[in-house]
Amino acid sequence: MIIELLYPRMCCLYGDKGNTIFLQKCFPDAEFVFTELNDKPYFLDNNVDLCCMYSMSEPNQEKALERLMPLKEELKEAFENSNTQFLFLGNSMELLGKYIETEDGYKIDALDVLDIYSVRHAPKRFNSLIRAKMEDITLIGYTSRFSDTFGITEELALCKNDVGLGSDAKSNLEGILTKNIIGTYLLGPLLPSNPDFAKWLIKRLGIESPTLPHEDVLYTCYKTKLNEYNIPDLELN
Repeated sequence: MIIELLYPRMCCLYGDKGNTIFLQKCFPDAEFVFTELNDKPYFLDNNVDLCCMYSMSEPNQEKALERLMPLKEELKEAFENSNTQFLFLGNSMELLGKYIETEDGYKIDALDVLDIYSVRHAPKRFNSLIRAKMEDITLIGYTSRFSDTFGITEELALCKNDVGLGSDAKSNLEGILTKNIIGTYLLGPLLPSNPDFAKWLIKRLGIESPTLPHEDVLYTCYKTKLNEYNIPDLELN
């Protein structure tokens, strides 16, 4: 098992790196590749099972695009045809769209992998608890972001929210799931917070009956959090 983390020093907001720690517990014998900003993504020239990219600041988002745009065609080929599973959390999934529109209306070209685009609204920040249905899995978490992402259809969406904001604040569709690309605005240690989703992801890596570290504890915490979503007027403070 080879797992790559893209730009981990600058893509590490909201406790997202807790997902890396969790994956290291799930796969103690795996090789973890930490690709820094000036390195070529390892998955472009090597067999990688899972590649993860997490949340970053908006200036760092632009730095990431500066490094990736010269590799745009290679990246599109890998997203289309490689066996790698890709997990994009927070605003990292915005890199996959056609462009990111800044607060003053300037459009930053993105990787054009998907027919979506993002618009920043800073200083307005969208904060919301999220509960969403993905097949037979209920996802829980939160979002905290300056952007909306538009163009996500029911066919492309990862899940559908019944609590909180979608990828576009006026929609209940959240995230992306297409071929080997998974993306979501859900933040924080998403995998340990959602053990069913973690198992679903691990199954996509070819493991038929996954078990999780401290699985009983994970499910106890998950069920406790899930019950809290039934509290009237529950808000993200």
